[in-house]
Amino acid sequence: MEENSKKVLMICTGGTIGMLPKDKNDSLSPLVPASWDRIKDNSPAFDQLSFEVDVDERLRPIDSSDMNPEYWISIAKKIRDDYEKYSGFVILHGTDTMTYTATALSFLLENLDKPVIITGSQLPLAKARNDAAQNLVTALMLAASADGLPTVPEVCILFNNTLLRGNRSRKISSSGFAGFQSPNYRPLAEIGEHIKIDTKIVRKDTAKGFFINEFLDPNVMVFDIFPGISPTILRNVFAIEGLKGVILRTYGTGNAPTNEDFLKEIEFAITKKNLAVVNITQCAQGMVEMGLYDASAQLSRIGVISGVDMTPEAALVKMMFLLGQGYDTTTVKEQMQKDLRGEQSVNVFNFIYERGGTKETVFKLATKQLAAGFVKEKIVTANIRFDAIAVKGGTGAEEKDLQATVFMNYPSADATTSVDIPQCLGVIEKKYDGQSTDYVLECTRKVRQVIDPSRPVQLTVVSRNGKDISWDGAFLSIYTDVDI
Repeated sequence: MEENSKKVLMICTGGTIGMLPKDKNDSLSPLVPASWDRIKDNSPAFDQLSFEVDVDERLRPIDSSDMNPEYWISIAKKIRDDYEKYSGFVILHGTDTMTYTATALSFLLENLDKPVIITGSQLPLAKARNDAAQNLVTALMLAASADGLPTVPEVCILFNNTLLRGNRSRKISSSGFAGFQSPNYRPLAEIGEHIKIDTKIVRKDTAKGFFINEFLDPNVMVFDIFPGISPTILRNVFAIEGLKGVILRTYGTGNAPTNEDFLKEIEFAITKKNLAVVNITQCAQGMVEMGLYDASAQLSRIGVISGVDMTPEAALVKMMFLLGQGYDTTTVKEQMQKDLRGEQSVNVFNFIYERGGTKETVFKLATKQLAAGFVKEKIVTANIRFDAIAVKGGTGAEEKDLQATVFMNYPSADATTSVDIPQCLGVIEKKYDGQSTDYVLECTRKVRQVIDPSRPVQLTVVSRNGKDISWDGAFLSIYTDVDI
């Protein structure tokens, strides 16, 4: 498309960037939403754009703290209605809830193949020193794919010369010009004298027909745990009428209190109230690794699922989106652990097996079906965690050694089965002092060899020295790369 035939639609929702003094002759008069003609008059750079800009001011400008799901859907509908007329879209938005809007639109706009750039500013154009003009000019150029720039078919946030994936972004400063960052994903573009777009990490055009999803279910919430939290508080939270899902913000890599009363309240919410509970970290950077420590393994056992490295905004809005599609809780949990719009770094496939409360020498664990879309070639990590594994009795040496072998999809395995066959995921060997212990078996390479997406996953655990073994829970976790 030639430069002079490109057009960008700018949608004004409010925010400092789209405001000018009410009285153009009095710079101290109250700020109000301004027309595009007035905005252009405040910066000569807009007259030098090589493409046309149309402005849609039909949405009622609001303070971004009043942003809500209905407004997100209104923005999506405007983009849908004018989708074929424009090369891209710019949304002027207040900074307080910009990341929520960017995340919501990333889910509402299906099969997006044009840029949707959201921008704002910390200071208005009317100020002699401001960040508004630069943010807006750059956002418009990215939306138009002007001056030979590659197209970025994503919902992005452009702020302070940095282009970020919208559903990976967080507001990190209430006043600094570098107000936004993407803690777990590098910027899509760095802007200086030149605009350098990292095309390797930009999501690809799907070449499928564009449409919008029009439903979000707001009956979800984010809840932070804290030291000394009372189980009664949890009980009251989970008792909120109409609540369907909770994003639980935990410590570090997904850790939470291990006391029985705390866990019982969460387990009751999951098993009796049928709530989806997702675990994300309170840390600004990093990811949840369920089962790495006992404090998170307990959550896995009762049915809490991993939110990997999603931002709180992404986890919350993603759950709104999935519930809005009418999915049941099981499907919501499954989809929450899959990357849908580039919002997380890996897909997670967790398999929770029944507690092995009785002591036996051979355990044939129930089969678990792999989710649709599982691709074995994308496996990056796989491990099995056994909680509170214990040994009792048996023959041979008196020392209480823990010796067991884990097989996948080999139900006939017994103590005589060779550990050299591909189906052997690994051997558990540990001195046992009479106290139950946790054990994590890293088995990435073997799982890559053995797993078959067309058949269920079955684990068989065999004692190697004739001694009975038991455990409180077994958890197979498989992480796969996501498609960019």
